[in-house]
Formats: sequence, structure tokens, C-alpha cells
Amino acid sequence: MGVITEYYRATSCDDAHAKAKSLGSAAAYVGGGVELVLRRNPEVATLIDLSRCGLGRIVKTAEALSLGAQVTLAAISRNGDVKAYAGGSLAYLAGHIAHNNLRNMITIGGAIGRNQPWNDIVPHLIALGAYVEIQDDQERVMPLSDFIRQREPGTLILGVRLPLVNADLHGFLWRFTRTQQDISLLHCSALIGVQESVVSAATIVYAGRPGGTVLYPKVAAELIGRPVKAETFLHAGDVAAQAVEVGDDLRASGSYRRELVRAAMVRLGEEMAGVAQ
Repeated sequence: MGVITEYYRATSCDDAHAKAKSLGSAAAYVGGGVELVLRRNPEVATLIDLSRCGLGRIVKTAEALSLGAQVTLAAISRNGDVKAYAGGSLAYLAGHIAHNNLRNMITIGGAIGRNQPWNDIVPHLIALGAYVEIQDDQERVMPLSDFIRQREPGTLILGVRLPLVNADLHGFLWRFTRTQQDISLLHCSALIGVQESVVSAATIVYAGRPGGTVLYPKVAAELIGRPVKAETFLHAGDVAAQAVEVGDDLRASGSYRRELVRAAMVRLGEEMAGVAQ
């Protein structure tokens, strides 16, 4: 691993981005620093500290719930507005992954920026319809699902916006692990709307397949317009088992993960039946 020769304390987002742009691949932003400690690019010689850039706030507006890039998982898990959003699913997830010491360090921006295949935060944010605020040559807002496919090196993540139009829908997550602190063998996240015991809206995301996050509109389409009953979700599980790409690794076989794909839809059905009653 390369030697760090400069620790730069940026005074603003513009200052941080300008510094990163001038150094290219030799610079990295510091949020919580967890990923930099574990898996730093050996080319990096300058770390750019974002702690003075005002990215550590959670703010609710008329349109969105905004999480600054330096907001930690621990802060998310405790925040009242996040607990009230989409059934509190994001707050619950943020308080039940990794170790407590790490939850005080892991930031939402760092989780998005590194986006490891086993990441549990990114798939759930995508299921919730999150947008990401970024700064490259200008400040922009784009769907998080687009950002993780298109991100360019040096882009500064400013934060995440959760649309308030989704606040009253039901967020669901199911991460199959051996222990709470383990990484997921399979992750399923969903956002479900229900009207008069019929599914009115659905977003379905799978991750840890062992690949990264993928949206599955074909599976969601099998739910929309159908009653909130076990049969609906059993059928969606069969469709998901065929549609979701899974693979082998040292931790689980593809065939085992395929059964977990189906089981996630069954678990979603059990949860939604309780919500709809």
C-alpha cells in the first residue's frame, strides 16, 4: 500500500473537489475512513478530509429527507425522521449491520462511494427511490441507481435524498447472514404500496448474488395489482428465482442462493400480510 504524504482539510465542497480534480487518482476523500483503512488504492498519496464541508446533517424539507454524505449509520439509526420514513426500514438496517463501533464511523457517502458487492445500504436506498447529490464540474442530483452505474472517479458525493412521496409506503429488507455482523449471502430490499389490500406500487432489488445491486421490475410487475395474499408472493418468488442472476462463491452456491431469492419473496409476503391487516 502506498504512503500518504498529505492530509488536506478542505474548507468547503468546492475546495475539496478542486483539490481532488487537481490530483486525480492520487487523491481520495475521507468520510469515516473505514474503506480507506481496509482497501485503499495504492496510488493514493493525498487524503481530503470532508469534516469541515457541512455534510453531516439530516434535513427534512417539503420534498425530501436529505442525508448528508458524512452522516453515519449510527446517526441514521437514531434519527426520528428516518425512523418514520417507509416504516423505519432504513433506520432499522443502519442500526443492525456491522459492529456498533463501525456504525459510528461508516458514512452514507462512503457506503455509496465504495459500493462493495456485499453492501447492504446501497440496495436498500435504491429500493426506497433515493437520489444522490453530487459535485463534479457542477452540482447535480440523479437517481442513485444511475449513479452506481455511471460514476466517474473524483466525483464528490454530497448526500442522499429520499423522496417524501415514498415516506408512507412500506420498506422491506431481508439480508440472509450467518450472524448480524456477517456480510449478506443474499440481500433483498423492496418498497411496497398497498391500497385496499391490493399492491399498488412495488420496487424489488436484489444484491449479494454475489454481484452488486440490481433492480428487478419484472418481479415487481408480478405484484402490482394483485391482492396481498400468500399466493401472490409465492408466485412472485417463482418468477424471481428465474429472473435473478445468482452465482457461486466460497460462501454459498448459486443453487442455494436461488432458493434464498424465492424465500425472500415469501418473507415479504408474510410481512405485507401483517401490514395490510
